[in-house]
Amino acid sequence: MSTFWSLYVAVLTLGTIIAMLWLLLSTRKGQPDEPTDETVGHAFDGIEEYDNPLPRWWFYLFIATIVFALGYLVLYPGLGNWKGLLPGYDYRDKDSKVQFSDGQQGWSSVHEWEREVAVAEARYGPLFAKYAAMPVEEVAKDPQALKIGARLFASNCSVCHGSDAKGAYGFPNLTDADWRWG
Repeated sequence: MSTFWSLYVAVLTLGTIIAMLWLLLSTRKGQPDEPTDETVGHAFDGIEEYDNPLPRWWFYLFIATIVFALGYLVLYPGLGNWKGLLPGYDYRDKDSKVQFSDGQQGWSSVHEWEREVAVAEARYGPLFAKYAAMPVEEVAKDPQALKIGARLFASNCSVCHGSDAKGAYGFPNLTDADWRWG
């Protein structure tokens, strides 16, 4: 990204956050601290709108979201060419600012996912390769494989097929002799 567009994104993002903070704080000034019985003067369907300030918890929630947004933009790449303070986003070539030190072309959630998959493959790959090389009959008798299968079924399949695998409404019974879809 060129320097112009990097600055454009950063100024637009930070300017919007500052404008929201200014709007929030400026509308809070001059309002009474305690609720009143005054209305704004109009009614809809017999319901009148009171002229009261925003509840404190709501105001503080707005402030918390702005603080969170600023913290997020400091930690992660989100302001043009800003790389964030978290490790792993350092540029390999400091001048071009194109390729990150881990060889990726910029940060994205897809690259983050690919890194996590690579870690999982390194950790669980040998275990699954062992079972892939075994005949199905042997895998069905292996206690560790049965334990893994039970956990996978409970995590991924039982929501639709039920914890007993007899099927929920609209989902097939997996314990009967009928063969469906595959």
